[in-house]
Amino acid sequence: MGRFLLPCGNDRLRAAQIVGNAKLGGVVSSILNYYSHIDRTRWRFDFFTYGPSSLDDKLKELDSEARVVYIPRLDTQFYKAVPQLAKQLKSGEYAVAHSHMTTLSVFALRAAKKAGIPVRICHAHSTFDRTSDHFLVKSILRPFAAKDATVLAACGELAAQNLYGKRADKAIILKNAIDLEKFSPASLQEREKLREQLRLHGRILLFVGRFEYQKNLLFLLDAFALAAKRTPSLQLVLMGDGSQKQALLDRASELDLSTRIRFFGPGDPLPLYRAADVFVLPSRYEGMPVVAAEAQATGLPCLFSDRVSREADIAGGSLFLPLNEEEWAKQMEMPRKRRTGSTEKLREAGYDIRLQALQLTQLYERELKKI
Repeated sequence: MGRFLLPCGNDRLRAAQIVGNAKLGGVVSSILNYYSHIDRTRWRFDFFTYGPSSLDDKLKELDSEARVVYIPRLDTQFYKAVPQLAKQLKSGEYAVAHSHMTTLSVFALRAAKKAGIPVRICHAHSTFDRTSDHFLVKSILRPFAAKDATVLAACGELAAQNLYGKRADKAIILKNAIDLEKFSPASLQEREKLREQLRLHGRILLFVGRFEYQKNLLFLLDAFALAAKRTPSLQLVLMGDGSQKQALLDRASELDLSTRIRFFGPGDPLPLYRAADVFVLPSRYEGMPVVAAEAQATGLPCLFSDRVSREADIAGGSLFLPLNEEEWAKQMEMPRKRRTGSTEKLREAGYDIRLQALQLTQLYERELKKI
């Protein structure tokens, strides 16, 4: 590994995690899950983001030496951002540059190459289609996204196909694994206690994630309105934050459903997973969402849009629905039993973060040995 041989003492090999928008909940959550479970006596992750976010405090709690480095926007100022990012990366003596920026990885990894970083990973986390934000720009950049990558990675096969096309079979799958010791079902007594503490009653439909266009939450509210008229016991819970929050509050008021739709800010979703009856994810496009794994690990039956990768059905039995309000309303009205044995199914499918974290650092070190 040349100058990147693991030294003695407190020094560690460094990996630059290039994220850009640190408010991309699932992506950042996945990386932090990995960092929580790797051998941090050997590796340190620094995060490269567009600016301050909740990530800063979370990282400080996890590792006081790890840094958050603010970078210029690669989507609007790439001509300035690439040289500056290269300078920032070079000063950090990074062994690995791991870009999580989908098509913008073309700029992130060009900067990493200029900085002389030997292992450069392009990581596909999601899919996109004609309904996606900035579809034209993404389509133009897609063939070049991994041009300077030494390793292709993806959270799942669909995400790999979407970003890498004919090269998808060369991608290493790094699953959006979770802590299966934490995300486990609650007993009936625990569920009832949680529901009382959270003031949740009736049949609870739960969404966890960003309040953004991709997640299609205005559609969800309209579909819920149809179901709520026919089934008085239904309640919808939305946990998260984002640019559409006010629009969602306004729509709930317009539909006269403010007492039937509850909003929770970002936080630990585990109590809500355990208290809810059904998990809903009506995304316009999606790869392998972390929340899908978390929900299933806690025993929740899931309703996904048919734009979500079928890989999301890890435990079996999830429904994939077309984006039709009446169809969603009917399925939301149907009683569904919480599942048993889901945690073991996720473990068997490779979603144990402890195993995946070990595989990630083994990948880093295996690639460094090739230098």
